[in-house]
Amino acid sequence: MAEKQAMMAALGAIRAAPDVVPLRAAVMKALALHGIEACFFLAPLVDNPRVGRIVTNMGVSRIWERQYRTRLRLIDPLPRLAMARVSAFVWLWDIELAALDPAERRYLQIAARHGMARGIGSVCYGPNGRAGFLGAIWPRKENPSDEVVLSVQQIGQVSFQRYCRIVREEFAVEPLSNRELEVLDWMCRGKSNPVIALILGVSRSTVDTYVRRIFAKFDVTDRVAACMRAHSLGLTVTDEVERRIARGEARDRD
Repeated sequence: MAEKQAMMAALGAIRAAPDVVPLRAAVMKALALHGIEACFFLAPLVDNPRVGRIVTNMGVSRIWERQYRTRLRLIDPLPRLAMARVSAFVWLWDIELAALDPAERRYLQIAARHGMARGIGSVCYGPNGRAGFLGAIWPRKENPSDEVVLSVQQIGQVSFQRYCRIVREEFAVEPLSNRELEVLDWMCRGKSNPVIALILGVSRSTVDTYVRRIFAKFDVTDRVAACMRAHSLGLTVTDEVERRIARGEARDRD
């Protein structure tokens, strides 16, 4: 009874979250009731993996996130498998590996190297046909119970609907490309344009162009306003999530 009451309170906090940052905190608190310390959201969820997806990372490897934006999204089978189901599923338990192509199996191997060998995946539906994907990283060797899987699905559904209400269609910005999202992420982490150019292996003028495009899409004129807009839209993470990711990556190295 106490566990049920705790989950109801956690879901209530998700529904009442006034902005994206407290929404993330409420989601992580709800998942923590099942011992889950890391998850990620993908949106929009469509059949074509080449359509740019926003990756909301809460405790997952930063290296995986960067690789996902640039290339791994093209071979990730999890969103496709989720769209073919009516309920949440557990990877690898509910996946028929023989039915995947070699690139998709390679993705699962890469994900495992980043601490994502097991997880609960669920499609989340919002208004106006919007859909996203929640991947909750399962930290134990034994498979989660059906009750846990259904609870994670509920957390994902409630949180995505709240996100859609916070970031309503009329306030949504023009979609950013995967490279623009990468530049935005480094910019919000305090990196200058020359440093971002070195990190990405491109020219300073190329980064300048991406920054100007970001400013235009956000309708802002400076980096501070762009980063504030990015945080409010859930396009980048806060310092608290950065610290959670760092702790997770430190555990993986030990």
